[in-house]
Order: sequence, then structure tokens, then C-alpha cells
Amino acid sequence: MDQQQAEPVVSVIVPTRNRARSLRLLLESFERLVAPPVRYEIVIADNGSDDETPKILAQWRAARPDRHVVRVMKPGKSRAVNAAIAQSKGQLLAFLDDDVVAEPRWLAEVWDYFTRHDCFAAQGSVVWPDEAMNDPALYALLDRYRTIVHIDLDPDTVRTKLTGANMTIRRHAFAVVGLFNEKIGPGAAGLSEDNELADRIRAHGGWIGYMKSARVVHEIEPSRLTEEYFEEYHRRQGRSRYAYKHNKVLTSILPNMLKACFNYAVYSLVGDIRKKYRAKGRFYHYSEMLVLARKQRAHRPANARA
Repeated sequence: MDQQQAEPVVSVIVPTRNRARSLRLLLESFERLVAPPVRYEIVIADNGSDDETPKILAQWRAARPDRHVVRVMKPGKSRAVNAAIAQSKGQLLAFLDDDVVAEPRWLAEVWDYFTRHDCFAAQGSVVWPDEAMNDPALYALLDRYRTIVHIDLDPDTVRTKLTGANMTIRRHAFAVVGLFNEKIGPGAAGLSEDNELADRIRAHGGWIGYMKSARVVHEIEPSRLTEEYFEEYHRRQGRSRYAYKHNKVLTSILPNMLKACFNYAVYSLVGDIRKKYRAKGRFYHYSEMLVLARKQRAHRPANARA
């Protein structure tokens, strides 16, 4: 059986919702990909977009048979991704967010890495555009808030977490640990659906690699570089962490929040902006968890609280 008739070995999966302009740029970058030596397919999971996304995807899908679209109307990134996994055929599943652009060798480097390593999953590099790195004012905002993903580490770093902007997972890993948790992630409780999956992979003895050469470039959205977005971003992290881990962290919420306050004061005094904002983010994170813990306790029967 030749490669054209064989099932795809690699499936590229992209969840999207109402980001027509960004998605178009990503799809255009797929046209420039250096193909791996095996067949691959692309599956876009449209999570109920009501902008131009459905029209863009209809035209894109019609052009080639190895392009697929899954439309999931109920909100939830994890739900949409799980639907795409169910439709995909590859044994290697490469995930991208819809606000990145793949460099030409991205997929070839993903394939090369997994032929040389026995990891369950691997994180790829996520970098900022050159114009952002060369603009001191913009770079200062990016470095302060860290609300736009940037991952550029030493080669073959062993990771403990995953970031959905650019990660690849073997299909058998899902058979072992289960799919994405649909109670968390965008459209559900905050964020962290990728990190929660990473926790399960490591709990089952799998390891997570790092594909330095498999690079994507992240879009710079100015609305993410504000105090308001920074606060909401970290509160969403707190909500997602509480949703899947609250039984393990209830006793640590208040101490961690107080530690964050102390660190914020110290780093404010010494003028370390980056560490100051890291502490500030953790304060928002844990204070949101504390709010949720109090609400849960208030709704418990009186005899259960005794």
C-alpha cells in the first residue's frame, strides 16, 4: 500500500473559536510545511464559531482530502479537542493553538523527535515574533505580564508540564491516562487542561520531552498586555486548578496567598519587576481559589461543616 492510500501516521489538531484572522494565518503557514516522510492529516476543531471561521474552514477543507473539520457547538476547548481526537487517525497527535504560525520545518522536526525518543508527549518551542523581541517597550510588557506563551529552552529538556500552543502526544498515552478533562480549559473552568493532562501522564510513569527545533511563532495580541487581562488570566488559572485539584490544595491556599503577598512586597522594594508580577499573579491565583473554597463551604449542609 503506498503512502497516498495508507492511513495518516500524524494528525495535526487545532482547536479554534472566533479567531478567523489568526486561523487564516495559521492555515497559510501549513501550506509552507516541509512534510515528514509519512502521511499526515490536519483536523480543525471549531468550537461553535460565529464569525467568518466556518466559511474559511469550508473553503479550506474542500481543497484537499486530508483536511477535516469537526464542529462542536457546546462551549469547551477540551470538548472540541476530544472530538477531534476521536475523528483523527494518526498515532502521533500534534496540537497547535489557533493564534500561532508554524515554521516550515515544524512538523518534520516533530516527526524526527519522536523517532528518536520514547516519550509519551513532548513540548515544542513557542517564540515571540522578531519585531516583538526587537521592540524594547513591547518586550518589557511581554516580559512583565507573561500572559503570552514563550517557551525556548535548552535542547532535550525534560518537561513536567505541557502547553497546548505547541505540543505532541502519542495516541497510546490517551488510552493509558484518558482524554482532556472537559471540566477545565477555555469555555469551562479557566485554563490548564494541558497541564492537568501532563500531571496524569507523569503519574502513570510517562515522561515529557522538549522539541526545541519544532518551533511556532505566537501572535502578539495587545489586549493581553494589560493589568486587567493579567488579573483575569491568573484568576482563571486559580479556577481551573481548584476545579481539578482542590481536595489536595485546600490547606495550602491561605499560606501560599500570604507568601505571594510577602514576595510581592519584597520584590516591589528591590525593584524586580518580573518577580514582582510573578508574585502578584500567584496572589490572584490563590485568592480566586480561596473565594471558591469559601463558596463551596457556604453551600455545604451545616452538619457537613461541623
